[in-house]
Amino acid sequence: MSKNIAGFARLSFGNIIEWYDFSLYIYFAVFIAKDFFPSHDPYVSLLLTFATFFLGSIVRPLGGLVVGFFSDRYHPKTMVNFCVIAMGISTFIVAILPDYHTVGLLAPILLILLRIVQGLSVGGQFPGLISLSVKDYHSEKGFAVGLVFSISSLGFLLASIVGFFASSYFSHHDTQLIWRIPFALSGLLFLVYLFLNRNENYTFSKNKDKKANIFIALLRQYKAILAVTCLTTMAASLYYVVFTYLVSYQISELGVNEQSAFMVNSITLLIACILYPIFGYFADYIGAKRLFYIAGTLLFVLLIPLIHLIQSGNPLWILLSMLIFTVFMAAIQGAISPLFAEIFESEWQTTGCAFSYSIGNGLAGAAPLVALTFVHIHPVYGLSFFMMGLLCIGAIGLILVKHVQKEALPYPVAL
Repeated sequence: MSKNIAGFARLSFGNIIEWYDFSLYIYFAVFIAKDFFPSHDPYVSLLLTFATFFLGSIVRPLGGLVVGFFSDRYHPKTMVNFCVIAMGISTFIVAILPDYHTVGLLAPILLILLRIVQGLSVGGQFPGLISLSVKDYHSEKGFAVGLVFSISSLGFLLASIVGFFASSYFSHHDTQLIWRIPFALSGLLFLVYLFLNRNENYTFSKNKDKKANIFIALLRQYKAILAVTCLTTMAASLYYVVFTYLVSYQISELGVNEQSAFMVNSITLLIACILYPIFGYFADYIGAKRLFYIAGTLLFVLLIPLIHLIQSGNPLWILLSMLIFTVFMAAIQGAISPLFAEIFESEWQTTGCAFSYSIGNGLAGAAPLVALTFVHIHPVYGLSFFMMGLLCIGAIGLILVKHVQKEALPYPVAL
């Protein structure tokens, strides 16, 4: 695992920017809604804010296809670096966007355009790292991908910590500063990334071995695309619901103060960062399928009691529920993540991974919006049944993986 691990970690640092931005957007959705989508009905404003988040997500497949294609034609490291630069610049610009009260409809239009740029960038960024993990560390792929998730989750953790201090030091009258300063801090993260990678050579050197037509290759692997789409939709949706939406839910629906909500979220995210590579290691040795079904079944059974604990509004019960969620989700993610790239043919592996992963993430971008809708149907059972449905989608994805396993691939899928 020591092979180029330092360079791999430096490149993975760029994902902190991606996840920092995505989590900030949901954490401060209530304030962003007031500044960019003002309405007499706060629910409508929040709905439009989540819809904008979803718009940035649905362009991910296009970004995944384009970035994945050039990653396989040249090198994944080169394209990952390019995507981080685009993501870093666009995220910082969000901090200085004029609001609706200043420029009218131009404000939400600019916000939507930046979300689209971010969506295109991340469509190839994270899958590129997964593909690199599987190629360079195949015997310990679960641990390597778990490390990627761990580093990436630092973005969520950092956003949660920044959210805690922003909500502590700025009054509710300073709604602009509460979300703009955290977004502006992304510029510092971007500078750190550039500094860490200052000596890396990310030049374009064409891979001459590519012979098969990319579209024919992807069409031939439609089962793998469906499998990864299902697995990613489940995992990313659960992540968005637990680590982003539930923060907003506690504040807007349960009346929990911002500091308590962010503190609980920060604690659970810190634990998640530790658990991802650990469960990835377990998946390498006990089998991904076994680990997924154990963790998924237990989470399915415990969902309603866990949502009940959160619904109580008691910070200690909320913390306990979130900790349990974190353990099971880290186990599920550790089990399935290497499959995102491993089940594709090696020639266009990054393209297949990026395209299908981005479709799943694009669909998962609607998770906060769907969760908000289900909560308004029923605060406990609505959200519980939604998350149960996501686990079922993941189970379908794993069944599809078994079908792909039976086909003639360059190497077998480890379940």
